[in-house]
Amino acid sequence: MPKIRILVVSDVHGEVTALRWLLRHEQADAMFFLGDGLRDVDRAIALEQEQGHPPRWPIYRVRGNCDTGCPDPIEALAPFGGVLFFYTHGHAYGVKTGSERLAEAAAARGADVALYGHTHEPDLEKSLAGRPAVFNPGALLRGSYGVITVQDGQRSFGWRRVPPL
Repeated sequence: MPKIRILVVSDVHGEVTALRWLLRHEQADAMFFLGDGLRDVDRAIALEQEQGHPPRWPIYRVRGNCDTGCPDPIEALAPFGGVLFFYTHGHAYGVKTGSERLAEAAAARGADVALYGHTHEPDLEKSLAGRPAVFNPGALLRGSYGVITVQDGQRSFGWRRVPPL
C-alpha cells in the first residue's frame, strides 16, 4: 500500500496568505480542515484558481464555532490507508478543558484517530488501550499545521510551520 500524506489545518481566522502558501507549496494526498475559517478556505481556493493553481487534493471540512452560517457539518469520519479518522473543530466536546469527551466520541464511532482544533495549541495523545490517538495541528493563524503519514494502517504525526511571508 502506498504512503499517504495528509495535511491537517485549523483556525485560520483570516490568515489567507498562509493558507494560500500551504495550498501552493505543500504536497499531500488530502487535507482536513478543522474549522474556524471556512470562508477563508473558500477565498484562498478561489484566489488560487484565479492564478491557475487549483488545490491538488481533496479538502475534508468541518465548521468551527466561528463559522456561523456555514452549512458544513461539525464532525465527520474519513478512512485513509486502513486508518479511520474522526474530525471536528472540538468546541462541541469541550476540548479547552481536556480531550476525554472527544476521545470517547471517536472511540464510539470506531475511529483510530481523533482530529481537533479550537485550542490553537499543537498536541498529540497517542493511542492507549483502545483509545484513539488525539491530534491537534495548532492554529494556522500562528503558522502551525499538522502532517500525518499513513502506510499499511500505521500512522505518524508531526507539525510544520508556514515560513515567514
